[in-house]
Amino acid sequence: MTLRSLSIDDTKAMYQPCFARDFPPDELMPWAWMKRLIKSNRQEAVGFYDGEALAAYAVFITEQGVPAALLNYFAVEPDRRGQGTGSECLGLLRQALAAAGASLLFEVESPECAATPEDRTLRQRRVSFYRRCGAVDTGVDSVLFGVDYHIMLLPPSEEAAPVVDSERIAAALEKLYRSAIPQGPEAEFTFEQVCQVRLRPESQEPGRFSRELGRALTFLFRGRKKFMGESLKEYDFTGAMHMILLHVDRHPGASQDSIANHMYLDKCTVARRTKRLEELGCLYRETDPLDRRQNKLYLTEKGRELAPVIRDYLAQWGNQTAASLTPEEKQELLRLLAKMTSGGTGA
Repeated sequence: MTLRSLSIDDTKAMYQPCFARDFPPDELMPWAWMKRLIKSNRQEAVGFYDGEALAAYAVFITEQGVPAALLNYFAVEPDRRGQGTGSECLGLLRQALAAAGASLLFEVESPECAATPEDRTLRQRRVSFYRRCGAVDTGVDSVLFGVDYHIMLLPPSEEAAPVVDSERIAAALEKLYRSAIPQGPEAEFTFEQVCQVRLRPESQEPGRFSRELGRALTFLFRGRKKFMGESLKEYDFTGAMHMILLHVDRHPGASQDSIANHMYLDKCTVARRTKRLEELGCLYRETDPLDRRQNKLYLTEKGRELAPVIRDYLAQWGNQTAASLTPEEKQELLRLLAKMTSGGTGA
């Protein structure tokens, strides 16, 4: 399966046979409206092809400066439904957007607002399908032209355990809606008349900040651990060995106890890791002449050569993790983290 961008002409050629077939008239954006959005680079259309045969298509809204796209239309060709095509195509779209530093937002009709039990079951099936594809609920709802939606998020990676910031998602969603909905003197309605974005009450529940903060920090810690483990595998490094080596590089003569205190590691772990680094020829120890019970640690020539290699890998991880942040956001993130680690004093 391959993903191909569709031109305006390609999209127009599909509008009547495909869009009109797959979506009710009251849900289908007029072609003139869709064309205007595509020409202004605020909406993109893609096709998913099995060889030369169309398997599915998707249309999504984008806006400069918003690190998310809003899935506007997504449909699988009738003869490909029920075969896993939808999941495969969403995976391809996820990869394409991730390369551009964006996540995917999409609307699912609220099961709670269904008019009939049958409609409620259908809506719940759609929610279940997206969850199987890796999507998560955002705690954000919208009302668009009288239809109630729950907003879901498909994170950039299957391995990602996204931290759902409902307020930021709501702000991004409103920008995407404003980008797509006609405004100005010639518009038949105002934005506020046809669109509302709101946080679901439970998204503001007590303890949510603490829980989401913990998830974010855990995800970042595990992500860096995995990245560094794979990057330094050829050097036979495991666990905190690379951090111990860098600490000794910055503080020649450091003791095992000082490393344990600085890095919040237990002394047994530090003892095992330093012994392994010594066996690999990366550091050596000398007895402290002032306290013969302590050993001072120093890097060998091999250890000194490895230090910049490790720092380069750490820089790569940091750049990849913060790829969607602006330079100003990176500085603000560091400032806020420093404020938190100083006990909230701002010192």
